[in-house]
Amino acid sequence: MLSVLIPIYNQDVRKLVYALANQCTKAGIPFQILCFDDGSLPKYKDKNKELAFKMNINYTELPENLGRSRIRNWLGKAAYFEYLLFLDGDSGVRDKHFIKNYLSGMPYEGVVYGGRSYQKKKPANPKKILHWKYGMRRESLSAKSRNRQPYLNFQSNNFLVPAKVFEKVRFQENVEGYGYEDLQYALQLQKVGIPIKHIQNPIFHDGLETNVQFMQKTKKSIENLIFLQKKKQIPRTRLQDFNDKLKYFGLQSFVFFLLQKCVPLIEKNLLSTRPSVILFNLWKLFIYLDKTQKK
Repeated sequence: MLSVLIPIYNQDVRKLVYALANQCTKAGIPFQILCFDDGSLPKYKDKNKELAFKMNINYTELPENLGRSRIRNWLGKAAYFEYLLFLDGDSGVRDKHFIKNYLSGMPYEGVVYGGRSYQKKKPANPKKILHWKYGMRRESLSAKSRNRQPYLNFQSNNFLVPAKVFEKVRFQENVEGYGYEDLQYALQLQKVGIPIKHIQNPIFHDGLETNVQFMQKTKKSIENLIFLQKKKQIPRTRLQDFNDKLKYFGLQSFVFFLLQKCVPLIEKNLLSTRPSVILFNLWKLFIYLDKTQKK
């Protein structure tokens, strides 16, 4: 019936896996939970190894780091039930009906995305405020809101896909590091006419990055975005649309000049305990303009 697939990278997934196993058992369905470790540090492997001795759970340590796309493809190939539920290893289950919410929509021939949520309370570590603020405002969206642009709002942290669909459309493996492999996958689905349905069944994002780490990952993701845009392997993003408007009105160089002057102050704010999401979006625009003008 259901294969739950969890890629692991430097995360303790035991709480997540046990919660999912308990819900699947209560639902009375045949299930398996596959956990593939993608080159984590020894301290995480030592914690997660206990999963290898539990019923319906397969814990495997890979000999090399495959990356975000390749490991999902490997998980999909190893699964043997007709529906695949992909979840990130830094997820948290808060809804006791999480599995049932997905089961209630079966059978379905397309992809179902459940969403992402963040804790309403600010993180205790003030150095993680930026990731939390951005996630709350830009990623923690209702199903109604996400369904307005179903492909653009797809993320790979929490989605259900029939195995026969995943056999037809797998993640492409030409993107390295963090960022936009989920939208690349969404465009592949769109091209072959496979719908994405958004439902209100979010998983909590528990793995907040520090402000510095989040900014570094964002830079890398923008590099991936530009790479995929050139290959026309990604839906049009809001950042691309805004850049095109600037280009149309002949304002690219002027806006880049202004942002370049302001970047030191913007970055000072983003690294503070009271970062602005608006300034973060301007900083992303600057990075995008800087990288596209250099190429």
